[in-house]
Amino acid sequence: MPTAVLSVYIAGHCPTSRYSRELAQAIANIFPELYVEVIDMDEPTALPPRGMDVLFTPGYFLNGRLVAYGNPRQQELERVVRQALAGGA
Repeated sequence: MPTAVLSVYIAGHCPTSRYSRELAQAIANIFPELYVEVIDMDEPTALPPRGMDVLFTPGYFLNGRLVAYGNPRQQELERVVRQALAGGA
């Protein structure tokens, strides 16, 4: 069972969305205990959870908290996830 959730909000029409998907997959591979989801805001049924504001894409949210707008460096995202999984986020 996942101990944390990384939600990556993208806009499929945006050129950076491909890299966002690749980064999300890389993080999922590194942290199998992390649930990683990619939500394409261009899809008509895609809605952020109530109370969560997705102002820009890509947007990275860990357990509902904003980690980054725009694509972070993989090393930085790994550090944030590792800290959260260790109970420090």
